[in-house]
Amino acid sequence: MTELADRVFRIWVCTISHHILILRSPMKFPDQDDFDENHTCNIDIEFDSVTYLDIPWTMSNIEIRQLIEAIPEKFAHYKGHEKVFEFKCNEGIYYIVANSYKIGTNTWINENRVFNMRLEYDSIIKTSDH
Repeated sequence: MTELADRVFRIWVCTISHHILILRSPMKFPDQDDFDENHTCNIDIEFDSVTYLDIPWTMSNIEIRQLIEAIPEKFAHYKGHEKVFEFKCNEGIYYIVANSYKIGTNTWINENRVFNMRLEYDSIIKTSDH
């Protein structure tokens, strides 16, 4: 997915009570030394109903795929709406078990959808359903 290439993502917010995880690659501003046109918006990867999390604090060049077959044995007991998502990135291969995810763009400065669910993404790049 070209939108995620050359972007660095961080754990932005994770709530135990709501089982939500947001990874964000923050936008850059024109007065920053490393500003470029590919970073004029935030890209959020938002997971819901997270039940397992094994990722580093920071990841770059992420590729996400849902595992349907060849699921590692440690995830065999996850059933029903829980899906195993594999993250390949420059730092290694990691896993999240969740119901779904969506990738959206926005220009929020301090806001996120965990603390204000009424916020809408400017665009949805991808969802785990598509």
